[in-house]
Amino acid sequence: MNQWYSQCVPSNEVSPSSNANNSNVNNSNVNNSNVNNASNNNKAPTNNASIPQNNYAPNVQYTTSNASASSGCGGQTITVSNQSQLETALKGNNAKIIKVNGIIKLNADVTVNSNTSLIGANKNSGITGAGLKIKNAKNIIIQNLKFSYCLGSNKDCINAQKSTNIWVDHCEFFNDRNHGKDYYDGLIDFTHASDYITISWNYVHDHYKASLIGHSDSNAGEDTGKLHITYHHNYFKNVGSRLPSLRFGTGHVFNNVYENIEASSVNIRMGAKALVEGNVFRNANKPISTNLDSKQEGSVIQRNNDFGSTANSNSITRIDGLTSVPYQYSAENVNNVYNSVVKSAGPQ
Repeated sequence: MNQWYSQCVPSNEVSPSSNANNSNVNNSNVNNSNVNNASNNNKAPTNNASIPQNNYAPNVQYTTSNASASSGCGGQTITVSNQSQLETALKGNNAKIIKVNGIIKLNADVTVNSNTSLIGANKNSGITGAGLKIKNAKNIIIQNLKFSYCLGSNKDCINAQKSTNIWVDHCEFFNDRNHGKDYYDGLIDFTHASDYITISWNYVHDHYKASLIGHSDSNAGEDTGKLHITYHHNYFKNVGSRLPSLRFGTGHVFNNVYENIEASSVNIRMGAKALVEGNVFRNANKPISTNLDSKQEGSVIQRNNDFGSTANSNSITRIDGLTSVPYQYSAENVNNVYNSVVKSAGPQ
């Protein structure tokens, strides 16, 4: 998986018949929970980039911990500005880089197929009205896009099932809280044995149920051993819950900011395991829980978190959880996380 979309998209405009540069990331497997990645993959790309070139953005964690994936690199670069163009560009499993120019109004969910990079052309590009549907697909980057008011058939902004190696980076997700909590559904949901996912540097706000990973307590047969996911450097603000809600899977949650969270923040349940570290919680109810909403507990190892005034609302009942992860990463000092994340999360 390409760590920077600009390694796929050339600095000059490319016609649909041209080939983009092909540049893959070689992932290293290590059992160390706080390792500085000193490889060349941390270097900024040589061509132009819209995403800020800071020390943390290049990490794609669980997305590439099982493979070196290529997303849309090597395929055609296509710019789209309406639903018809978007649907046509997304067809097929061939490698493709799709640049969304402006806000596209959708009247139904659109399907994202394998080997796709879907990139906002600027910080004011994205989709509204419905969302993205991903099923039985792999090798996907979704980056630099705004998602809002998603009322397609799933009522999710991103709904992924049975899909692997997906990176959602520097996007913004919001609906509103003027309706009941079930008027919309999720913003970023991965279910039905989806696997190897990274959610990074996103601004997620003004919503009730943000990110569901594993849809049912009754789906152990399909989900157990799947649903490996990393959340890092995301800014969660004015949200009800599910940041994430993780069943059966394995989660690494680090260097995120939780602000004004109503019901619960990190909810690890139904045998899921998570390492939760270096996060900042401000007026965030139940920062970490392992015994909410399900008949079976999850387990959490937590370290170096700043719980602010809500530490006493934690409910961590099992601590035999995840102690290390199979990839290199660098966790930012928790004292720097709030300013870093608030400044740089979302489209750039």
